This record gives sequence, C-alpha cells and structure tokens, in this order.
Amino acid sequence: MTPSLGLEFVGGGWSKLLACAAAAFFVWHLRRSRVRGPLLILRGLAVLGLMAALTRPTLAYREPVRHKPKLLILVDASHSMRGKAGRSTRLEAAASWLEANRGIIEERADPVLFSLAARGRRLTGFEELKGQKAADAAFQPSDALRDVAEDPAASPPAARAWLFSDGNAESSDGLEAVLSSLKAPVDVIGVGPLRRGKSLAFVDIKTPDFAFLHGAFQVQATVEAAAMAGETLRLRLMRQTQGSGEWSVLQEQSVRVGTDYETIAASFTAVAQYLGTEHYRLEAAEPAQIGAASHSREFRVEVIRQKYRIMYLAGRPSAEYSFLREFLKSDPNHELVSFVILRNPENPSFVPDNELSLIPFPAEEIFVQNLNQFDLFILENFSYARFRLPPAYLASLRNFVTQGGALLVIGGENAFDLGGYRGTPLEDMLPVTLSASAPDFVNGLFKVKPAAPAHPLVKLYDTPEASAAAWDALPAMDGWARFGAVRPGATVLAVHPSERTAQGEPLPVLATRDFGRGKVMLVSSDSTWRWKLGAAADWRIGSFYARFWTRAVQYLTGSLDLSKVKFAPLPDRLPAREPAMFSLRVFDESFRPAEKGAAELSVLWTPPGGPAREVMTQETEPGVFSIELTGLSVGAHTLRAVAKLHGRAWGEDQVRFTWEGAAAEAPMDRRWLKRAAEAGGGSMDELASAQAHALLDRLPPVRLEAEVQRQIYPWASPAWLWCTISLFLLEWALRRWQGYA
Repeated sequence: MTPSLGLEFVGGGWSKLLACAAAAFFVWHLRRSRVRGPLLILRGLAVLGLMAALTRPTLAYREPVRHKPKLLILVDASHSMRGKAGRSTRLEAAASWLEANRGIIEERADPVLFSLAARGRRLTGFEELKGQKAADAAFQPSDALRDVAEDPAASPPAARAWLFSDGNAESSDGLEAVLSSLKAPVDVIGVGPLRRGKSLAFVDIKTPDFAFLHGAFQVQATVEAAAMAGETLRLRLMRQTQGSGEWSVLQEQSVRVGTDYETIAASFTAVAQYLGTEHYRLEAAEPAQIGAASHSREFRVEVIRQKYRIMYLAGRPSAEYSFLREFLKSDPNHELVSFVILRNPENPSFVPDNELSLIPFPAEEIFVQNLNQFDLFILENFSYARFRLPPAYLASLRNFVTQGGALLVIGGENAFDLGGYRGTPLEDMLPVTLSASAPDFVNGLFKVKPAAPAHPLVKLYDTPEASAAAWDALPAMDGWARFGAVRPGATVLAVHPSERTAQGEPLPVLATRDFGRGKVMLVSSDSTWRWKLGAAADWRIGSFYARFWTRAVQYLTGSLDLSKVKFAPLPDRLPAREPAMFSLRVFDESFRPAEKGAAELSVLWTPPGGPAREVMTQETEPGVFSIELTGLSVGAHTLRAVAKLHGRAWGEDQVRFTWEGAAAEAPMDRRWLKRAAEAGGGSMDELASAQAHALLDRLPPVRLEAEVQRQIYPWASPAWLWCTISLFLLEWALRRWQGYA
C-alpha cells in the first residue's frame, strides 16, 4: 500500500444540498439570462466559489498504518518472586526475558504492563518493570486481576494476556471468574525452579496454654520436608531438666517421606513434671544427623496445679482450725485432708484404743507414706515433743519442702519452742530462729503492722493505698510468739507494733522464706479468724480473709509466680504475608480466660534497627487478643506485652521472631499455573523454554490500514468566502456598467 492524495468534502449533508440548489439555480439562470461572454464566466466562478464554501472540499494525504493487537503483560511481583531462578530472583528473570524480547513484542503488539501482588497496578512501561522490587505481600489473584480488569487501559479488551508467575499464590475460589473478566485468553509463563532445595521446617506447633502438674498433654507439630523423597525423617520431643539444663528425650518417631514436598503431622505426649515454666524442644532430621545437625524448635509450657492438695494437721480444736478448714474446703480447686488432735497421749483412757471412736494419730502415714502426695502441708499449733515422733519424720518434711513442697506453720501455745522444735529440721526451715527465753507464747491483743507493702501477700488490693487501709482496719489479733532472730534471706510481711526479737528486730508475725525448691510461711498467731469476724463491722475488710488465704495458698504452691500473660507459640517461618497475625492470652487467678473487657493490654513492637513503638490489639474473645503487624522488614523483631487485670498490674510476656519475607525457596507450582492457564483459555509454558515468537503468533495479525496523516483546507477559510462575495459584487458592477438590468 502506497501513500495517496484524495479529495474529501467535510461539509455536512445540508451544505451539499444547498450547493446542488445553487448549481441548479445557475443552470436555470443561464437559460434565461441574455448575458454572455466574460460576465457569464465571472458569474459562474462566483457560484463555484459559493459551492466550495458550502461543501468545503479538503485535500487528504493518506499513508498506510499498522494496527497492532493489544497485549496485557501481567507480572507477579509478590514476595515469593524474591526466590531464586538461576543466578537472579524470579522477578528479575521475568523482567530480563521481557526486556530481551521487547523489540519483537513491540513490533507485533501494543503491550500494557501490570504488576501484581496483593493488588494490581499498571506500570508506565518496560523501564519501570526493570526497577520493580518484589513486595512483602503474597499474590492475591482475585483482587489483583480484578484491578487489572477495571483499569481503563484494559478497555477495549486486549487480544491476549501473558501472566508471569511462580504459582505460589493465595488460594482463591473465584479464579475462573476473575480471569474471564479480562475478556482475553491468558497464557501463563511459569517462573522459578521445578524442585525445592533440601530443607526442613516446623510450619506449625500447637501446645496447650497450660498443663496440669503430673498430667499428660499433647504437642502437635507440622513439619515441612522438601527434596527428601524416599528418606526417613526422625522426629523427637525433648525436655530441659530444671537445674541442670540438660535435655532428655521424651518421645521419638520415624516417618518415611514419600514425595518431593511433603507436610508431615506429628503428635507427641508429655507429662508435666515441674510447677512453673517447662522448656521443651522439637527436633527433626535424618537419622544420621540427629543431634547437633538436626533442625529444632524450642517452646515453653506453663505448668499449673489442677487442684491444690493440702494436708492440714492441727494440734487441737480451735476457732482458727474451724474457720481456715471451712474456707479451704469451700474452694473446689482445693483437695483437703485434715486431722485435728482431740486426745493427747497424756489423756487417760480406761478402754483399749480399738474400742474408741477416735482413731490413733496416723503419724507415719502423714509424715512418711503419703507426704509427697500433697502440695501444701499446714502445721497448726502442733506439739512434736508431746507425741515423741522420730526425728526422721521432720527430716521427711524438710525433704518434702526441699523438693518443691510448701509448708505453712501456724503458731499457738503448743508450737515452736514449746512444741519441741528447737534444733530439729523444722527449725532449719523457718524464716526465724526460735527463742530460748520464756514464755515462748504470749497472750494478749495487738494490731498487726504490715512490713512489706509491695509483697503480693500484703498488697492484696488494686492500689497500695487500698491495701494499707485494709490492713489498718483489721481487728486485733490475740497472742504472739517470741523469736530469737530473723534468718538472712527471709521476708517479713507483718510485725508486732512494739515487740522485738532477741536481736532487737521488729518481731515477725507473718514471714516467708524460700527453702530448696519450696517455700515456708510462718504465722505466729492462730487468730487470723478474727479478721473474718471483723468484716461484719467494717466493709473495707469484707474480703480480706478470703483474699489473704487464697493468695497465701497460691504463693506457697508457686502458682502466684506463673505468668498469666502468654503469647501463642510461633512456627519457624511466619506466613510471608501481611498483616502478620499474633495471638496472646490473659488468664485470671484461677487460670481461666479473663473476662471480656477486664484486661488491658499494652504491646510494644521493636523492629530490627528501629525504635520500639506501640501497636493496637483487639480482644476477639474473652482473654484472647489479636495483634496485627504491617510494614515488616527483614530481620529479628520483638513483641513485648504488658497486661493489667481490673486496673491492676497482672503480668507480661515477650516473643521474638524473624521475618524472612519470602517463603523458603518454594518451587514453581505447576498445578496452580496449569489451572490458571485452563481457566484463562490459554496455555502454560515455562520461562526457560518459552519462545516469544511462538507466543506472539497466537495474537491476531497486524492490520495495515490507510489513515489520513495530513489535510489541507483551502476552501474553508474566511478569505475564500470574501473572495466569492467579491466575485459576485464585481459581476454585478460590470453588468450595471454595461447597462444590463
């Protein structure tokens, strides 16, 4: 097709009709007019000029133009495209292929480029594609392709579309529908390796929030094994021994990997051995690599008591025994066994013991045989000397505390030095040394004075002021014991307002001491029952008795020290998408989820190399908080949560994680790529073997059409109209000059 010059009339239909009318009138005028010669020629030129002014003839210069089909080029720029494809990343490999074939692409098609990740975005051209960086978000096909379909550049519909991706996209139920909205066949070009590198990873770990002491619990792990088809994988659960720090194997499994990429679910059973935090480790490796070369993941489990098993031994019936025993029995979390001495050895009996309704004091069963079945041993106003018990019984009690048991010693006229405890293993455990002066126990009323305001057994209310007011409102206690001195390391909780020890220190009434792995608490007076009676006269101490003894049982048994704020365990690799999701739980004193709205949470996020900043949380269910993080950078991050319950400081927890961005070199997902190609009505090729010529041959051919490149409008100017009018005027003037009408 060669260039050409043509004549076009740009005037409308009415202008042509008027021009025809003018021509017809001129012909009619010729037949009737007597004018001949130059005047008639002049008149004809004027009519032609008028017709040209009406029809506006245009000179059009036409040249052949190539009409290329529109081609959508869709490039996956999600986090997985950071993975390797040879020596470059997958995104760089796709951009390099397009740049290398840019010439023939632009020769055969009109390309429109889009970048896809969580959403779709149009690129200005190949230059912007070369500088494109992979996003931190995953490929969301439904949202990203919908953005492409709604972009004005995609209308009118393209002749064809190319999708460059490794197929590691988020699951999408509407893939077929969104691909059809492009209204063009979609050819899919797969980018990335066909096989994974050899790797192991714990992608999920599930543990209970808390485990019961001596109870079994489940640990569920999901292991991702790549490039290990046909090999045997050994999995084992290990626990760190408290004190020594050594790791011991609890359970071991062997699993044969059947495919190149396999997700293996494993379940282990462990028995909680120690109260508090237990540290565990999961290991996965080939049998020959178990040990230093194995892949491992550590986690922790908080161990609590399912019930507090309490032994209560009272030397004689008393109001203290009656009130405290009734309180302990009323709590369903307490499992109480109690003995009270109703007949002492010196009391005469005129019949054999087997004929009495009272059983003999079972000293051996209590102090030796069944002692280790309990968590807390209460010894109230009990005389060791009166029953002439062997020293081994008190040594057994000391061994019980050393191994983690709790001991509560409540005074009275038969306790301490009067009970024969001087120089025994029991005195070794007490927070005080016993006094040699007489009397050892003194009767009389006194107001107890708190001595450690910050201690959890003293700070029983939300604020220090409220706690101090409650202690000040307590009724007087009755009777106290004298002591020689306070032992180093002991904590004195409350003292007598005026009495002193033999060493001149304020006389302890309430004191605690750590002994071995256990705790010992001293209450020198058996009159705390007066606190409960006093509640009827003063509303400020209405709950004091219950608060104090509940907190005392929890403190002695170690439950008060357990963290009630806990992040859920994290896998090796967080899902490489934003927002990153974290879960944290807050529990109440009974280790039940905190009531809805009762807990306040403050969470600080420290990214790598940046300052800490506070992030928002959302309580999704009672005591369960969800945390979302966006804008993560590659490296180690820290989350620290501090919780309050009913306005009172409650606890904190901290978790560290490493954000790697892209998943660990996942291979090309051929299944997804083939599915996308079938849904889009195109074909699937791999980048390594894809030929641009073959792909472009699927486009419609380029059309050659003659298009006007330049137009000349000689008869459309105002000068031409004035020239025509001038001809009419000149013809009229000459005609009148020659004498024609």
